Amino acid sequence: MFLTHTLAAFGLLSGIVQLTAQVFSLTFSTPLLVITATVGMSAAWGVAQILPQGTSERSFSHPNMRVRIVPGDLFEQSGHIVVGFTDTFDTCVTDDVVISRSSVQGQLLERWYAGAQDELDQEISDALSSHSVTSVESRADKPQGKLARYPTGTTIALTRNGRMAFGTAYSRMGNNLVAESNPERIWVSLCRLWETVYEHGHREPLAIPVIGGALGRIDTLSHENLLKMILLSFAAASRGRVVTRELTVVVHPPALRDINMLEIRHFLMAL
Repeated sequence: MFLTHTLAAFGLLSGIVQLTAQVFSLTFSTPLLVITATVGMSAAWGVAQILPQGTSERSFSHPNMRVRIVPGDLFEQSGHIVVGFTDTFDTCVTDDVVISRSSVQGQLLERWYAGAQDELDQEISDALSSHSVTSVESRADKPQGKLARYPTGTTIALTRNGRMAFGTAYSRMGNNLVAESNPERIWVSLCRLWETVYEHGHREPLAIPVIGGALGRIDTLSHENLLKMILLSFAAASRGRVVTRELTVVVHPPALRDINMLEIRHFLMAL
């Protein structure tokens, strides 16, 4: 890739130099210096193109929307956000036993609800009232956390200060309090997420983390592949309709080590 970008830049710069010399009847007293400078600039362009960059974006015209990929903090983005949940919609972060404080769910509790778990749980319960329970665990089998289980992909909309947090159940909370997911659950959850965003998001900007990339324990997919799955599912859901005018996929900065952003840019442009 470096050689391809460098040669392309060299060809373009060489053409510009030759055209300029012909138009203005210029002669170069030190042609070797001109060649050296052209090679140097071409190499610099080649390096710049292959270096990982943290951001990428593409604007679409049919439908009219924009997709952005940025490193950063989900909760510092504007507009609505997506939060991944388990099928039990657990929220307790006490001693990091059921839910980790550092997880997106834990941060939702802390940063949107100021740690008021009862308030968050009530809103979740109200939002889940229209969804069917698949099973209920016994307290003996699941000593901590919530007992009711909901189908994979169950998505609810929580409203706070004019913004929405779309909570989608993409993983299964084991009775041993270990959350696990897989590519099939992720795909189903994403498809149902976009449906809910389309129904309730009013086309407002939406920010989503790379769900499944941290505590979801999806060992078969890298952060890069999870990111591609988000982009692909969103593109498929947006054919012929606007789910949101702007989707921002927020990558936790340490995860950038696992993502080839040049490959992601190419993937995004191919959608």
